Amino acid sequence: MLVNLKIAREARGYKQKDFAKLLGVSQQRYSTYELGKRQPDFSMLLQIAELLNITTDYLFGLTSETSDEINLPSEKEQQEKLSIAEKLLVDNYRKSSDEGKKAILGEAQFAALNSSENS
Repeated sequence: MLVNLKIAREARGYKQKDFAKLLGVSQQRYSTYELGKRQPDFSMLLQIAELLNITTDYLFGLTSETSDEINLPSEKEQQEKLSIAEKLLVDNYRKSSDEGKKAILGEAQFAALNSSENS
């Protein structure tokens, strides 16, 4: 059971539905993880830990570290965090092949160029 999942998610400032979207699952599915009704598979577990910047040991309650000891962001860092759209873009970029990454970068450069020309 992921005893510290809800604590870590809330400490990062995520709403349940937004965090579920980042993970690519429904809010209903994600809720089952927090309620202990279902366990995520290994790759989902690693993705959760990475997005929350915590260890899997902390998620399972195997360490006694407090949230402060696992480097939860300061208030300023929380205010500077990426929007959901930005996080989805970064996540999709990381999952893409080299060709996909080149395409994403090309589209971003094209959009930025068009945006500055239209300003």
